[in-house]
Amino acid sequence: MARVPYVAREELDADGQVIYDRIREDRGAADVGLQFRALLHSPQAAGYLTSMGATLRFQSSMSDDLKELAIILVAREWDSGIEWTGHAVAAANAGVSDEAIEGIRTWKAPDCLEGQQAAVARFVQQMIREKDVSDENFEAVREFLGDRGVVDLTMTVAYYSALALAQIALQPEMGGDRVSTL
Repeated sequence: MARVPYVAREELDADGQVIYDRIREDRGAADVGLQFRALLHSPQAAGYLTSMGATLRFQSSMSDDLKELAIILVAREWDSGIEWTGHAVAAANAGVSDEAIEGIRTWKAPDCLEGQQAAVARFVQQMIREKDVSDENFEAVREFLGDRGVVDLTMTVAYYSALALAQIALQPEMGGDRVSTL
């Protein structure tokens, strides 16, 4: 059980209902997921946060495989079963190998990865673990992602870290019959 009640659409004022609907529509879902319904106690903030997430997921300059790789790396670093369970499947669908996904799940990254994937893993891990990104790794990633891509990667790490931190504090359930694959 989450530490705060889940907010239903009908509990929100008109502005809050617009935000609720936008969150649902951004994700192409029949309903808003439980982690977002917990965040809807602060509708404006939840709206801004989820709009940022939708922009990063659906309008990123990064290729889908590198974007989803970054997301599962963040999920693994924060032990986020919610994000891992959805995005490990998305990563596989985007072309990330089963071996790479399992290597990340079992803490073998970046050694289990090569090339651009390994550079992205080092970038994500440095941001989260060291609270720093070396000049060498920043330049290595910028070389293949470009300026916009390295900013998209940075913001992707920040967004999914924010979700993971909210999950730590609020403890939302996965919802439905979903079970963590992390």
